[in-house]
Amino acid sequence: MGIIGNIRKHSWIAVTIVGIAIIAFIIGDLQKNRNQEAFAKLDGDEVTYDYFNSRVLQREQDYNMRGNSNYAFKESVWQEIVQERLLDKEMNALGVVVTDAEVSDMYVGRFIHPSLQQQFTNQQTGQYDRQGISNYVRQIESMPDTMEAKIQWLKFQEQVREDRQRTKYIAMLQNGMYMPKAIAAKIAEMSAKQSDVRVAAMLYSQNSDIQIELTDADYQKYFDTHKKELNRDVFRMDNREQREAAYAVFTAQPSQKDIAEIESEVNSWWSEMQTMDEKGIIDFVNMHGGYDSMFVSSDVFATPLDSIIKASHSGADIAPIVVQAMTRDGYNRHTYGEYVMGKVLKTEMRPDSLRISLILIPSQNYHQSITRTPEQAAHLRDSAMASIKAGMPFEAAVAAFSIDSTNGGDQDWQLDGAYGILNEDVVHHNVGDVFDKELPNKAGYFIVKVTGKTANKMKYRVALAQKVITPSTDTEKDVRDRANQFASQFSTCQAMIEGAQAQNIQMRNALLTSMSDSLAGFSNTRDAVRWLFNEKTVAGSVSGEIYNSDYSYIVCGLREVYVPNKLTLDQARPLIENRLRIEKLGEQLAAKAEDAANGTSDINAIAAKLNVSVDTVAGVTFGSYLGRNGMEPKATSAIAAKKDTGIIGPVQGANGVYVISVDSNTQAEANDAENIRQRYENAGMNALNYLIPVLQNRIKIVDNRLMYL
Repeated sequence: MGIIGNIRKHSWIAVTIVGIAIIAFIIGDLQKNRNQEAFAKLDGDEVTYDYFNSRVLQREQDYNMRGNSNYAFKESVWQEIVQERLLDKEMNALGVVVTDAEVSDMYVGRFIHPSLQQQFTNQQTGQYDRQGISNYVRQIESMPDTMEAKIQWLKFQEQVREDRQRTKYIAMLQNGMYMPKAIAAKIAEMSAKQSDVRVAAMLYSQNSDIQIELTDADYQKYFDTHKKELNRDVFRMDNREQREAAYAVFTAQPSQKDIAEIESEVNSWWSEMQTMDEKGIIDFVNMHGGYDSMFVSSDVFATPLDSIIKASHSGADIAPIVVQAMTRDGYNRHTYGEYVMGKVLKTEMRPDSLRISLILIPSQNYHQSITRTPEQAAHLRDSAMASIKAGMPFEAAVAAFSIDSTNGGDQDWQLDGAYGILNEDVVHHNVGDVFDKELPNKAGYFIVKVTGKTANKMKYRVALAQKVITPSTDTEKDVRDRANQFASQFSTCQAMIEGAQAQNIQMRNALLTSMSDSLAGFSNTRDAVRWLFNEKTVAGSVSGEIYNSDYSYIVCGLREVYVPNKLTLDQARPLIENRLRIEKLGEQLAAKAEDAANGTSDINAIAAKLNVSVDTVAGVTFGSYLGRNGMEPKATSAIAAKKDTGIIGPVQGANGVYVISVDSNTQAEANDAENIRQRYENAGMNALNYLIPVLQNRIKIVDNRLMYL
């Protein structure tokens, strides 16, 4: 239900149009699931494309994305669905339920649901309006079951129930995290011991010149011993197949001829615009970029356009200038810049943000559920205005006359321009003013109280035409022909890579999943991802298709396929090599240190033989730093475990090999074991972050999304 805040901030007019069906905006169409071939299965349960797409559309609406979501966004929606199905299965198996009494308690009891708390809290008193929610529920329940508002309310009730159910499930898991008291007591005891030590350290970084020879047997042994660890490092917790693409890139850039032709057209445009009146300029801009009549701050525009507009007055011309992007937040494809030209039509001191409270009095022309005639709506408007003028508090008038009394009619802060047909009236009324506004088509009335405005600042209404600088069709064709010629020379990915190196052609690599939006660095290349993950595409092959992204043409090859739990030794070699070198280097340094310590317990003599210095570190405890050597758990654990003084080591740690002399030990008062136990249990709760991946790896997922997306 908290989604309503985002909707009001970004699409206020949509909220006013919905009116009585406002709950529909809160939870959306969660259950629509038409009968269609499943594009995925979760442990045998179908997920249809229709259902998935409805969820994507709802999330786009929630985040005001205007249909601009990418495949990463769609992947996040998919993970939402997976999470819901997995948790539902677990909760049903464990018998985690939510009773009707618990649901009611989240409306009017002690444990109010956060969404309701947000929407039904009195803005003036800060108190939750139990009476308001009770009145709203009675109003909804009195409606016929077929009305959209009631249908959506019932869906919202189910969502509240599900949210509480999952909260109970997670709480159950959290309460299951347990640190034994005996272990906590031992940690407390070891942590209380403080040791003054001297350390002779042979750091790996200072011995990198030592030659380490790695054999195939070494690689195989390490691989066999660390398979699970390597698999986790490659696939992380989601355990999904990944494919490595190698691709050659041919990019078309505007030629000098192309730029000269663009400049000629821009100069022609500018000459035309110099002869136009305001209406002509607006019509011209609508043909070449699109006119927006809103007043905006100069800082909306990208550099250097922002400075030019800021220095302009009403009626000032904006001569053609090249910019990389017209606005700071515009949705722009890759370009080589664009010419921008136009006029500052008007300047005005205006607030950046506005706030109002609203009474909505709809007529039957507003929604089929309303029986009030336009004449009756006008009469009710007159009564409301008369009551307010007679001294009735506006919030009381909202409760008495408005169809939606949520938050006492408060619409929260909105940017200048967001209040639609009300915006200019709000801007030009003072804070505290009350006015009414008739809706189009005699659909009813708004009664508005202006409750807030930010300080005025200079704003501009600007008409700008845009001419993007692009390579010509002929230039693009030449580059595409080069890409096709290059692709025809190679039948394998490795041959293509070697050919690109020989010809000094740009090559890139990307590690992708089946739901990757595109090749890294290039938009609109989802088709390349589909080819890479096609079941007929084998490692080492080259696509016969050239992929286009803006002004680039891409020749793509599949370099490697990484399958969860089927990692090969060759695939793991890059990961293994450095770890194995460190391990072997540590073994050599440890042997050298053992020889140096043979027959002596003098740390200075040992350090001299090893040609290293001795560091003194005071107050070393279990889990502390080993001086400038950083965190070395093996070394500090060995120090904590040693009951007397003397030499420890060699210890083969994370950053080096250490020989340590424990010179003295002191025992402070033991830490509170109960606090330690609580701390470890709280840290253990981080494991809940891996709950979904763990559950996901326990079920069978049939994923056909590649065919649809």
